[in-house]
Amino acid sequence: MDNLLEVCSRKTGCGREQTEQIIALFLSEIVEELARGHKVDLGTEFGVFSVKLRTGAVAEGSPRTPKDSRYKVVFRENSGMKQRLKIQLPKEK
Repeated sequence: MDNLLEVCSRKTGCGREQTEQIIALFLSEIVEELARGHKVDLGTEFGVFSVKLRTGAVAEGSPRTPKDSRYKVVFRENSGMKQRLKIQLPKEK
């Protein structure tokens, strides 16, 4: 994170401490919105965060022990990020 802070600080012309406060506030607001059950869309070049309920249901008669239900943060990248992250996989011989 230190490197990211330095890059953002340099590119914006803000001091490192001010940049760190802005990023911390931004991340805190994302968490608050997710805690309220809202989706957080960070634009077409990035993606969307959302919260999903994972139930601990196990099929009847299964020997597995059921787990407690819980909430999980899910991230889905948007098309802009998908395009930028495409990796050329080597062809199989």
